[in-house]
Amino acid sequence: MSTTKNNINQKHKYFMKLAYNQAGKVLGNTGKNPAVGCVIVKNNVLISLAHTNFNGRPHAERIALSSKKINYKNSVLYSTLESCSHHGKTPPCTDVIKKKNIKSVYFSKFDPDRRSFKKAKKELSKHNIKTFEDIFKSAGDNFYRDFYIKKRTNNIFISSKLATSKDLFISNKYNKWITNVYSRGRVHLLRANHDSILTTSKTILKDNSMLNCRIDGLKKYSPKRFVIDKNLSIPVTSKIIRTANKIKTYIFYNLIDNFKLKKLKQLNVKTIRIDLKNNHLDFNKIIYFLRKEGFCRVFVEAGIKFNNFLLENNYINDFYHFYSDELFGNKGFHNAKFFFNKMNKIKRDKREIRINLFQDKLIKYSLK
Repeated sequence: MSTTKNNINQKHKYFMKLAYNQAGKVLGNTGKNPAVGCVIVKNNVLISLAHTNFNGRPHAERIALSSKKINYKNSVLYSTLESCSHHGKTPPCTDVIKKKNIKSVYFSKFDPDRRSFKKAKKELSKHNIKTFEDIFKSAGDNFYRDFYIKKRTNNIFISSKLATSKDLFISNKYNKWITNVYSRGRVHLLRANHDSILTTSKTILKDNSMLNCRIDGLKKYSPKRFVIDKNLSIPVTSKIIRTANKIKTYIFYNLIDNFKLKKLKQLNVKTIRIDLKNNHLDFNKIIYFLRKEGFCRVFVEAGIKFNNFLLENNYINDFYHFYSDELFGNKGFHNAKFFFNKMNKIKRDKREIRINLFQDKLIKYSLK
């Protein structure tokens, strides 16, 4: 009996994992809505699968149940998140589930939106549709951390990263790159999984970074770019300014330079004036702007000083540490040992991400 039950549980976990694979394709690219994956199974055969559409609509369930060539009657639906049961800009997904005569519904996490929280089961049971929750819940706890934070605390989810040598230097005398091409590719994937990138003028002046995703097939998922530039010091010839006509780019500033502001406007750069606090742009007002504009997942690419500010003020949710197997020794500049000592004292979880980066490694810290 226990073996049979275990096989059934493994089956449900397998199909839910497929649903999460779908959701992961649009993580960070569904606007104000969550990234959801949906799988439809009939007689243990996969008949349809989908994810939330780019920018958030239609929802995954509606797309998965949209084919006129498929008979969905008595099939089983797996969704990574509880199906919505409220009327928003579109009708509830529970309506289409009822209309298609789905036999049973399995979902991984309850929808934290209070308009739908724990209401799908009640709504679907009226039509004799059985619902089961907490399937592969561990995956959902991690995948929907950002969405739960947004809905329950009205905060945004901030991830950041640093690349270091094995002895924790962040730069050296002879080479621009600290880690290899595989680590840098992973950073591009992280960019695609966030709806915004936040950097500083110091980082742009040092690296002249474009801060987009350059992976074939994912370029359209390049996030909006935000630069903290108190004195409008970034030259208009920098890559991030020159590409503002292709990727939305914003600058947070304080110093009023009408000539520079006019030029930035001509180059399609949006500027937002932020008040000062302790001679720096008030970061809480930057967070407020991002939240008000609907951004949910922010990826920080900046130096050790700004990351240390974020860490000390409890802004970081996830932190990614890429490091090579090379020792810089006397060649190294700016050692980050003090920073990682702080990180290890406050981390909630620390684990190596087991992906093939050849000589490089990736450690992920979950801080809150």
